[in-house]
Amino acid sequence: MENNVDVPSPSEAREALAGINTVQRAVRDTPWPTWLYPVNALLLGAMALTFTLGDDGFVFFLATGAVLVAVNMVAGYRMGIPFTYPTSRIFLASVVAAMACILAAFIVAELTTQTWPIIVLAITAAAAYLAGAVAHRRSTGAPR
Repeated sequence: MENNVDVPSPSEAREALAGINTVQRAVRDTPWPTWLYPVNALLLGAMALTFTLGDDGFVFFLATGAVLVAVNMVAGYRMGIPFTYPTSRIFLASVVAAMACILAAFIVAELTTQTWPIIVLAITAAAAYLAGAVAHRRSTGAPR
C-alpha cells in the first residue's frame, strides 16, 4: 500500500475542491458556437414533424435524433467540452419545453389525423429552444 506523505489539511482540501468547482462551472458556461443554436432548433422542429408521416415517421424520428446528437457531440469535441451541459436554468427549462412539445406532437399524432397541431407544436419546440438559446448566450456574456 502506498503512503501519501503530503496529506492536505481540511482547509487545503476545501480550497482545492472549490477551485475544481469554479473550473467546472467555467467550462459549463462556455458559449456554444452561434451556428449550433439554430441547427438544434431546426432538428428539434424536424423531430416533431416526423409524426406527420404516420407509422413511417419513426425511422425518420430516430435518424433526426441521431443527427442531433452527432452534431452536438462534434461541436462539443471541437470546443473541448463534449459531455457538458449549460448551467443556465432558463436554457435548460427551454430544452425541457421543446422536448414536451415533441412529446405532445407524438400524442396528438396518435389521437388525431390532423397535421396542423403537429406543425404548431414543431414551431413551438423550435421557438422555445431558440428563446432558451438567447438566454444561454446572454448568460455566458458572449458577444451577440
